Amino acid sequence: DYDNYANLRPTIKHLESDLLNLSPDFAIPDYMNDLESVWGDGSMKIVHGVGYPDQNLSHFRSTDIWASTEEIEIENTGWWGRYFEDLYPDYIVNPPEVPPAVQIGSLGNLIFKGNANNYAFSVANPDQLQSVAENGTIHDVLNIPDCVYGDKLLYMRSVANTTFTYSGVINDAYLSADNSVEYGDGELAQQLAIVARMIKGGLGSKVYLVSLGSFDTHADQSGSHQELLTDLSSTIKNFYTDLQASGMDENVLSMTISEFGRRPYQNGSNGTDHGAASP
Repeated sequence: DYDNYANLRPTIKHLESDLLNLSPDFAIPDYMNDLESVWGDGSMKIVHGVGYPDQNLSHFRSTDIWASTEEIEIENTGWWGRYFEDLYPDYIVNPPEVPPAVQIGSLGNLIFKGNANNYAFSVANPDQLQSVAENGTIHDVLNIPDCVYGDKLLYMRSVANTTFTYSGVINDAYLSADNSVEYGDGELAQQLAIVARMIKGGLGSKVYLVSLGSFDTHADQSGSHQELLTDLSSTIKNFYTDLQASGMDENVLSMTISEFGRRPYQNGSNGTDHGAASP
């Protein structure tokens, strides 16, 4: 289908001579060469055409659909949030010792939200947590008046307890490990370097969410894609090399998601507009 692809994207297409073939049917740009060995080792798979019927092309609504798994009705909880809510029914007053999930650099995503709580510890940079006391400040959540004021006080104290407690354990894990590779200064690189240290440091959280954007390439797609996809490919390679140093690489599964794909044909601004399915 290369000829069809080339006709649809006359000025932003990848030249065949600049592609690395992963299979007889699919290739990646040569600037993503870090992933070639990951693919060759059998450590990477690609699922093409991932989407849902009648794709909603609004960024906000489609993001909520991916997070909630409900494409028709409005659902205000996320699938991870519902899972953790079932796992930790008394989360507010009796939280687990480590955060169920850690969310870095992406605030407001619905995916970790339950009916009453958000189950992700959101942090911009664990370095900032060094100023927080390791054990946190523990507030009394038992001797609370039975009234509306008491309900609000319970919530505020419990959230504070959870925040300070998790700041301490995250800080401890981060300081207990080092990165064994140089990640570079890309947006994704900075985030996964932090995640690798927390995993290697024994934090124990099972789920991490990081973000890389923006792939909303309505204009000048070629340059933006090269910068983003170079960061993606080199960081994934470095992340697993880093984890391999401590024998944890086979215990960590990574998955990329996006709210929608792009249309196959380019627009008048050397970019592509919102489309449906994507890899």
